[in-house]
Amino acid sequence: MTEQSETANALLKRMSRGLQALLLTIIVLCSVTLIWTATLIHSSTWKEFLNAIATGLLVSAAFGIAQALVTSRVSSEMLRASVVEEVSRSLTRSNNAYFPTNEFPASMTPDPSFNSLVTQDLANSFTFWFRGLSGRHAAARISFNQNVSLQVHLILPDPTTPGTIEGRIEYALRNRLYSNLDENAIREKIRHDVALGTVGLFEASRKCAILEIILTPMPLLDRYEIFRDAIWVTLFSDPGQGMRFPRSLRFPASSVMYLMQLADCLQTRAHPNSRIISLPHALAENDAIKAFAEITGQAIDSAEYKGLKDEFQKFAQDFASSAGIRRST
Repeated sequence: MTEQSETANALLKRMSRGLQALLLTIIVLCSVTLIWTATLIHSSTWKEFLNAIATGLLVSAAFGIAQALVTSRVSSEMLRASVVEEVSRSLTRSNNAYFPTNEFPASMTPDPSFNSLVTQDLANSFTFWFRGLSGRHAAARISFNQNVSLQVHLILPDPTTPGTIEGRIEYALRNRLYSNLDENAIREKIRHDVALGTVGLFEASRKCAILEIILTPMPLLDRYEIFRDAIWVTLFSDPGQGMRFPRSLRFPASSVMYLMQLADCLQTRAHPNSRIISLPHALAENDAIKAFAEITGQAIDSAEYKGLKDEFQKFAQDFASSAGIRRST
């Protein structure tokens, strides 16, 4: 549309200049003709009359030329300004739609600036969609929450479906995150992280109005955290990082990434193969143990549950300290 507008304006501009030049040429020819005619007439009255008309026409022509030049220059400046403004608006819309507002490189330790912005987005949001692996960090972050009306939806791999954690195992192997562990040991560690995150979500449910776990047999490798004003994308699919915490990008709510992932989350929640488990505001220990078995397919006793609970509390405290986040009471 912008190119078509520029083409139309340029065509109209050339036509206007052509008409102005034709009109001025006719006026000049008429003036010259009148002056030449006045030289052939002997009557002084008619001679003065024709000379006056010719002089007036010449003055009008000169004034018209000057006015045309000024008008053309002003029109060009106005056209240039409108084009620049339109291009700026288009670039702004394009940036909001396709480019991130923030980018954090991969690192071996939590980035305080990253966690500060994510926590700020969480504080300003009434809803939180999470799509990842274990939900450990999400559970720790929710435990900082002070918004009692927060609604949390977590899409996690279904532990009862074989192969749902293989992508994260492959990431750990590819980037040599645990050089002292083999593949089976890494698998057990990730399963333990899932168990730890599950118990952490039981504790985090006390800090929000609604918390539901959506277990899917079709997990994504990358992590997505969707708030009211932004979406955070953590790129576990980004090759060659070799870092425990991959590169993360923040996109605004007006971006294509935000709209696509929010729609995909809603579609995943509605999928017939997804299991939805809503956690109450508080869980008794026996109910928590039953919910743990339902989610993970793994039975644990009271001692094991208390051990995971204590481990999560320590993990949340360490995470808050390393990420530079003040925990809520």
